[in-house]
Amino acid sequence: MKKVGSIEVYELDENLDKYTRKEREEYINELFKQEYQGKEISYLLNGEEIKALINQKTRRNFRAYQHSGKYETKKSYNARQNIAFSDNYIDMISNTSYNYSKAESKEHQKRHHKNTRWHYFNKIIKCNNCFYSVNIDVLEKDNNYFIYNTKLKEVDAPALNRSMISTSSVINIS
Repeated sequence: MKKVGSIEVYELDENLDKYTRKEREEYINELFKQEYQGKEISYLLNGEEIKALINQKTRRNFRAYQHSGKYETKKSYNARQNIAFSDNYIDMISNTSYNYSKAESKEHQKRHHKNTRWHYFNKIIKCNNCFYSVNIDVLEKDNNYFIYNTKLKEVDAPALNRSMISTSSVINIS
């Protein structure tokens, strides 16, 4: 990963095409089990630093295609998987900006999770000449924080705030 202006640009593993999808998924699964699980990522929530834990739900939800409904396309899913395969998952979910929070809204879950709140963080990245919004769902339960889900959504480069894109990369936008 390198930074161009305020945007993180992810260079994918050059050997990516040598592995089958299944081999990449197995590698990512092992990364989560061996390296990521139990790590805490710092986020700023209303000016206060919180530490969100990567746990087994993070891994399970990361592997799931369309866990987030119609939000993530196949292209976005593949970019997310390829970034993780290239050992950049921690970079991708770090240094995000707070977006908003809300209480649990599903009636059938309110009874069981009275102290549950959701906090949403995001940032813009570039991967394979496409811009994506990285969206992190952080679950707060009993004053503990967990990274629940990570999603990518392709965003239209011309719609991005021009101050976010360095002059050298503006020329390449198509």
